[in-house]
Amino acid sequence: LGTAPPHPRFYPGLSAHSAGMAGRICSGCVALSRIWGLGFWIVLLGDSAFSLSVRAKELFNDSLNVPQLCGLVACMAFFVFCAYCAMIRWSAVLVLRAHALDGEYGLIHHILSPLFVAGFYKATVSRLVKAYGLVAFIICIGIVVAALPSPWRQIVDAGVVINLLAGTGALIVFAGTTFCQARPPTKWGQTDFPAGAGPCRSLDSNTLSGNGERMQALVV
Repeated sequence: LGTAPPHPRFYPGLSAHSAGMAGRICSGCVALSRIWGLGFWIVLLGDSAFSLSVRAKELFNDSLNVPQLCGLVACMAFFVFCAYCAMIRWSAVLVLRAHALDGEYGLIHHILSPLFVAGFYKATVSRLVKAYGLVAFIICIGIVVAALPSPWRQIVDAGVVINLLAGTGALIVFAGTTFCQARPPTKWGQTDFPAGAGPCRSLDSNTLSGNGERMQALVV
């Protein structure tokens, strides 16, 4: 899994059948690491959305006054905007980085697949800032929201649920279109790898169909 399979071009004595077998084995391991990387975030977002939705449902048990109704509308509009401008794009980046995670990357990157695809390392400075900034934002908003009185806490929770559901849905849809239909979400994001940080495959039709040339293997 940690190295690229031998290629007849570089090993003339290697049969095409042996190279194909090595590629198939590697592809199976890569598929597992991609499932691990994307599945981690899908489960995390989905579980968080379900947990918060239980508390957000309490809004239906209370009669909101005019300021609270205005706050609810404003909160929903804000989080819908965040979902479109940030969460969906974040999901696209995860899927693109998961697709770039192939057998030419070292074993450690497949083990740390959730961190790799989310851009917590081996990423541009801007992606690193966004990745760790998101963690800091989640921690801060969690502390602030926990201190809010009812129903304001439930109002914010309802908005957060929208964001989480948008991220979960986008991950599932983008993963399906990328790995099943060879249509990666390149219009929504980029891999954000730093220059010279390892294999950076071009997401054209040849690459997605497996006909592109293999890139240089990354040494861990």
